[in-house]
Amino acid sequence: MKTRIPEILPEMLDEVVLTATDRIKLRIGSPAIFPDELESIAVDVACAIHNRTFYEGIKSENADTFSLSFVDDLLKEYESDFKRYLESEEQAENENRGKVRFI
Repeated sequence: MKTRIPEILPEMLDEVVLTATDRIKLRIGSPAIFPDELESIAVDVACAIHNRTFYEGIKSENADTFSLSFVDDLLKEYESDFKRYLESEEQAENENRGKVRFI
């Protein structure tokens, strides 16, 4: 993320990365370990969280009365990616079911 936002403070970096990964883990139902396959999504979401401070994610803006409205769900655009990830995890789990390995 430092590559995308070089001026980010270390404290802010830690906070937005933690927030992004926590939200993704909750969304995919994987509270224990964060999957490597989803790290690029976490970086995108963390950048959006940080940039939201500077108005990224605005759905609409009204100059007459100064009104802003933000995108409600930063993870929504990644739903298809989460679904494919969960399907691949389930498929990998099912491939090993019913097999006996002798060591």
